[in-house]
Amino acid sequence: MGTLALIGLGSNLGDRKANLDGALVALSGTPGIEVRAVSSFHETASVGGPRGQGAFLNAAAALEVGLSPSDLLRALHAIEAGAGRLREVSWGARTLDLDLLLFGDQILDTPALLVPHPRMAVRRFVLAPLAEVAPKAVDPMTRRTVAELLANLDRRPRYLALANDGAADLFSRLVAELSAVGLHWGKQPSDWENLEILDQRARELRADRWTTDLWGDRWVITDFWFDDLFPLARARTGDRDRDAQAMTGRFYAARREVLEPTFVVLTSRNPWHSASEPLAVWARRTHPDAPVGCETPILRVRSQALETIVVEVLAACTATGPG
Repeated sequence: MGTLALIGLGSNLGDRKANLDGALVALSGTPGIEVRAVSSFHETASVGGPRGQGAFLNAAAALEVGLSPSDLLRALHAIEAGAGRLREVSWGARTLDLDLLLFGDQILDTPALLVPHPRMAVRRFVLAPLAEVAPKAVDPMTRRTVAELLANLDRRPRYLALANDGAADLFSRLVAELSAVGLHWGKQPSDWENLEILDQRARELRADRWTTDLWGDRWVITDFWFDDLFPLARARTGDRDRDAQAMTGRFYAARREVLEPTFVVLTSRNPWHSASEPLAVWARRTHPDAPVGCETPILRVRSQALETIVVEVLAACTATGPG
């Protein structure tokens, strides 16, 4: 038995269907690759990149491979090149795009390859076809199935949390660009002599306050991620086991009532987590040291440049919606 590898296919130049069909034929003819399932073809608008691009035809395929991840990536790139793919403009129009989404349960973070695909969990045009061929496949970063990740994009209201960024410029830009409902708290508190901040933020984020009847289909954006309160509160209690247990219980009771983010943005500006932290380190965070946040899709933007971050986040928000 080989390894289950899931890939996304896309084309928005030339005969799109012929490009995807040709890629599937090329995959089937590649030693070490068996095509086990192929989704239907989905037409979606382009997301990000230069304006004026044509719509994409997207699909997903389940492969059984006897190749290493790097060898599979090289095979995918060779098939792209054979279809005339040019890598000149980021997110530009292309004859063929083949993305390695999942490779078994592996988490890979190298200059050449990130697995799971770093934007998979926020892209409906990826998850919808993928759910046709592998709905029960598990994303090792969030530990959610593909079907669960797709259902997450259907929840309303859509909620974007900036992970303890404290960046007023980023928050303001996103609220304006998305015509969103914004909750601004400012920088993380350092004084935990009282715990009123936990109760205050829990009240403001109670899920029953955020209904489509009141807010419609608008995005909700906060400059704070509720889960960031947990390590701060634990740090306050130090080694006092009784206090730590009480704080853990209090935090979880509040967390059960608050709105769950559609996804969280983590940037290189972030003082508590690092967007450059190895993916496997983030994914291994489990109770009791860091029991929260792992199941939440994270968009990691490895940049400190405001415009780069804004472009990435806006593209991700667009990608969560129907094409």
